[in-house]
Amino acid sequence: MNMGQAGMLFVFGFGLLVTAVIIAGIVYAATTAKAKASVAREDAYHELAAKMSLDSTEVQASLAEIKGRLANVERMLKEVD
Repeated sequence: MNMGQAGMLFVFGFGLLVTAVIIAGIVYAATTAKAKASVAREDAYHELAAKMSLDSTEVQASLAEIKGRLANVERMLKEVD
């Protein structure tokens, strides 16, 4: 192998190494971004679940109040009859 071929082989090998490093960096960045997005999505889900729990409690309290009022109205209508 002469010097020209050896130099060409070195440049080609170095180019492949740089390409592999760049691809590994892109894969790492994509994986990190995907993990961050997953964490953000899970946090949003937990926040929504907590809000739904509070809303459910409010709805149950309102329903209990409405049932009490309805019972009073029914009692008043029976008294009128």
